[in-house]
Amino acid sequence: MLALTRNHRQTRTWLQDKLWGDRGPAQAAASLRQSLTTLRDLFNRHIEVLFTDRTWVWLDATHVDFDHAVCGAKGEVLRGFDLREEGFNDWLRQSRLEFSERDTRWGLLEAPAEPDRRWYLELMTHSSDEPTLTDICEVVNAGLMEALAVIGLHPVLGSRGDMASRPPRATDMVVRTRALKAGLGAILSVSVTDGFGALKWQVRREIEPRRCKELHAVQVEIVQMLQDFAARTEAGSLSGARWNAHSNGCQALMGILVPGSMALAEIVKCSEAAIAAQEKGVYHAVLGFAHLLLYGERERLSAPDLDQIMESFRTSLRLSPENGLCQALAGHCHGYLLRDLERNASMTREAVRLLPNSSACWSFHAVSLVYRERYDEAVYAASRAVFLSRGTALAPLAQSMESFARLMTGDTNGAIRAGEASLDGIIFRPTVVDLMTAYAQAGRLKEGREKLDLLICREPNLSLNLLKSQDYPIINPAHRAAVVEAATLLGLN
Repeated sequence: MLALTRNHRQTRTWLQDKLWGDRGPAQAAASLRQSLTTLRDLFNRHIEVLFTDRTWVWLDATHVDFDHAVCGAKGEVLRGFDLREEGFNDWLRQSRLEFSERDTRWGLLEAPAEPDRRWYLELMTHSSDEPTLTDICEVVNAGLMEALAVIGLHPVLGSRGDMASRPPRATDMVVRTRALKAGLGAILSVSVTDGFGALKWQVRREIEPRRCKELHAVQVEIVQMLQDFAARTEAGSLSGARWNAHSNGCQALMGILVPGSMALAEIVKCSEAAIAAQEKGVYHAVLGFAHLLLYGERERLSAPDLDQIMESFRTSLRLSPENGLCQALAGHCHGYLLRDLERNASMTREAVRLLPNSSACWSFHAVSLVYRERYDEAVYAASRAVFLSRGTALAPLAQSMESFARLMTGDTNGAIRAGEASLDGIIFRPTVVDLMTAYAQAGRLKEGREKLDLLICREPNLSLNLLKSQDYPIINPAHRAAVVEAATLLGLN
């Protein structure tokens, strides 16, 4: 099964499910351990071929060869082989189907040097007497840019008539946003064409530019519709392992960037599935971050040790050193887990340089600045993240970071405004902590107590001693002092 898997690597849980799915988790784990002991005796006598850790089992492909990985190999995969395990038989059927559809070196396909498709985002400009229409397009484009980036499609930006140094190919997609006057309002149009200009998708909505809430609602609707269209379009060009990796990776990433939208254990499973299908740096970064969240939430029985968490990030940066999101997630881990605040700041700064239009990168950079007590810069970074995330699912995370930064500058009203806006989208423990503190500092004790009660419902063992201890995930000493002072004022024992 390892030999017939891309990268020759699978997780322990995946193997247990496929080979011993009819047994309980403890029995399946014991059976896997026994099988691995037997295989090590066979394979690793003279040179190490089979490797394991607490999460993964893999083969070193440099020391072995595989019949069905040879170019031009024929014949049915594992012909005549059968197990009385439904999970294994499902996997075997899928493997045979994939092999029968390939005429190249099976299982070892390299990603093409050029992407199958580029996405272009045309930045429309209007005449000087129509500034409102330009503003509308910029607001919508900011949401479209983030929506495409979230699903792994970082669009090429350009102005009309100058899309980029390289013109779109026939297979590329060009997203255009237009706003036209219509009486007292405007008609907003977003379209997608191929490189030849053939229309592939379009949506139009009438809006009243002076009604901000109406514009925001239309923006959110269009962003979500384009994201769905882009995902379906990419699905048509990806198949098998590549689509499995892409879909699982996107789902895991959204679970991290929209806290509370997925159970942490599910984020781990999705990222492991993405890595097993196609090993990419960002998938390792997401896996490491999911384990970091488990660790931070003190669910340490479910998380690996610190060395394994850091190994995920080291692998991520080795595979994708120029990926801004990998830099941001790894940088946050250095600050949060290792208390290496200088490395945290330099890596998140590099993330912003690599992906200047990513609200996620700006959010993590804002946190790194708060850790180093550079509060005014943190407010700017968080505000930038909020601007870039308008109309997307990432907005609550950015607003949470803004609340954190403003709290530390002493802007309690700004912290409350941003924190409450964040809680409209997600219930994020750090945001609740910061809102509790801001309300207490503002003298609004009733509202502060409501936030403290919300924390206690989530963490029944919450106490002043816990807030003071290093076990509670607060990095900045001034932040910890403010939280403890607020909790004392609100009556926490």
